Amino acid sequence: MEDNKNNEDLNAGKDSKPEDKKKTDSKADKPEDKETPVTYTEDELAKKIKSAEDELHKKYAKQIEDLEAQIKKLSPVEKSEAEIALEKRIAALEKSEKDIADRERKIAVQEKLSANGLDKGLADYLKDDADIDALSSLVDGIIKGRMKENGYKPVDHSSDDAVTPEEFAKWPYSKKAAFAERHPESFKRLRGKK
Repeated sequence: MEDNKNNEDLNAGKDSKPEDKKKTDSKADKPEDKETPVTYTEDELAKKIKSAEDELHKKYAKQIEDLEAQIKKLSPVEKSEAEIALEKRIAALEKSEKDIADRERKIAVQEKLSANGLDKGLADYLKDDADIDALSSLVDGIIKGRMKENGYKPVDHSSDDAVTPEEFAKWPYSKKAAFAERHPESFKRLRGKK
């Protein structure tokens, strides 16, 4: 059977004319064919455009898929419920520690204020690094300055220590009576009654 096939192939080769081969080959060699413009019908042109669009669509769809895969790979992994709960606990503990540290600092500032004779309520208005000693000196200076300017200044004030018993004995009765009203303790001391 194989012999029959080989014979047929040989016969087929004999039947074909060498001119036929030249015709097919010669069409490609003709310079006229290369210079003539290629014309397409509207349907053929639409098919070629559609084909080119499909190729581009496939190409860019593949690139988009690759980029989306990279995004998924690089994006953070969603946390489990246990991890979220643990993070919430840690955040609550850190907040609690911060609150405790703030209270301790405030108490320390209040103690310093109290030790310097200032009101503890000032602790709400001071920063943690405030110099309490300097503040105390400043407040004392302000108060003394205001007291000096606006404070009570006694008039006709005499010190009872300056009066000796001998001088007291020389005073008239009216002066002794006025002195007794103003300074009863000193009057008793000067009369000899303690």
